[in-house]
Amino acid sequence: MEAMSKMGPLGKIMEMIPGFGQLKIPKEALQGQEEKLKKWKHIMNSMTKKELEEPEEIDGKRAERIAKGAGVPVSDVRDLIKQYKQSKKLVKMMKGGKGMEQMMKKMGGKIPK
Repeated sequence: MEAMSKMGPLGKIMEMIPGFGQLKIPKEALQGQEEKLKKWKHIMNSMTKKELEEPEEIDGKRAERIAKGAGVPVSDVRDLIKQYKQSKKLVKMMKGGKGMEQMMKKMGGKIPK
């Protein structure tokens, strides 16, 4: 996440990814995502190494401790874990070959050939 933030604003990063530059994402949505990323960074800094490596193991008590350490509601910790699981599923789908093409079709974009 830190390497990505060093690359610049989320909008610029999206433009670098083939196919994503064509998508018209509102600036407000991108700014909201940047705020989420900052919040998630604080949450991740409040996790132990084991929790970072195995987020599936985070139960209610651990989520409360992490939230308290990051100064955020427990729902934000759960949102981060949910996003992690979705991203993991997306990466698995991408390994299948046509995953990127299917994803872009769902989003209304086309992959340049």
